[in-house]
Amino acid sequence: MPSKRKFQVSNGYLLDFDQLARVLNFLKENLSAKKIKRKELRESTGLSDRQLESLVSIGSAMGLIQPRKQILSPLGGLIAEHDIFIEAKGTLEWCHYAGAGSYRNLFWYEVFNSLLPNGQPMRQEGWLKYFRDEFKGQYTDKTISKHLRQEVRFVVDAYLNRNFKKLEVLQQASDGILYRRRHINTEPVVFSAVLYDYARKNDSHLLQIRELSERPGTPGVIFAMDESILRQKVELLHERGWIRYESTHNLDQVRLRDGFEALDFLKAYYETGEAKPSGKLN
Repeated sequence: MPSKRKFQVSNGYLLDFDQLARVLNFLKENLSAKKIKRKELRESTGLSDRQLESLVSIGSAMGLIQPRKQILSPLGGLIAEHDIFIEAKGTLEWCHYAGAGSYRNLFWYEVFNSLLPNGQPMRQEGWLKYFRDEFKGQYTDKTISKHLRQEVRFVVDAYLNRNFKKLEVLQQASDGILYRRRHINTEPVVFSAVLYDYARKNDSHLLQIRELSERPGTPGVIFAMDESILRQKVELLHERGWIRYESTHNLDQVRLRDGFEALDFLKAYYETGEAKPSGKLN
């Protein structure tokens, strides 16, 4: 895991998918560029520098934009071509995994990998107290006081009021209590992409089911799946031939196939609706 974490992902702005689409559209029209200046983005989109800073930061947090160059990543190019407003269920699942699963995205990661799985359900003000206590001494009081509320508001709003609401992974009761909900009806092709991406980041072709359901940053924790549900998801992917599910020495594990990448499955999701991988199993 990288040692440096990003305290501010939103920079004080909420996740406006329409405005993000304007940025993605301009970048899509300039795919050949090796770097795009902020001035070009401002003149094309009509957005202010601060808005663009926020949108590029959020797009980068979801793996869509290369931040220093301000150009689309291969994944960003794929989504900009097929689902530029980030409305499809599979796109939202991937972006949720990318945003909440990146250790660098400090609050986004901690909400879905620490606070919600391990803490008691609480109101938004409780989240603020939780994080003040959690990061006291790691950041100055001024930094926490100025930016904490903005970042908590960004995450809560994104999942209760914006497109991420469709996933229903974050819920709010009538008394304001926030709690997580299992997201078990994932798109199979997209979940395959998630597993392959997670394995690549961990430099492994073999993943343990128990670890995938318990370890922070894993697909099981991010989508609030317990070991039993995760095993069912993996068995389905095994039946389709996209991974191999093995049970040996009292260990349930996932063996990934050589030659496949997350992007292959995501392309299949948008272009054909079904992944048709070819190659050899280990």
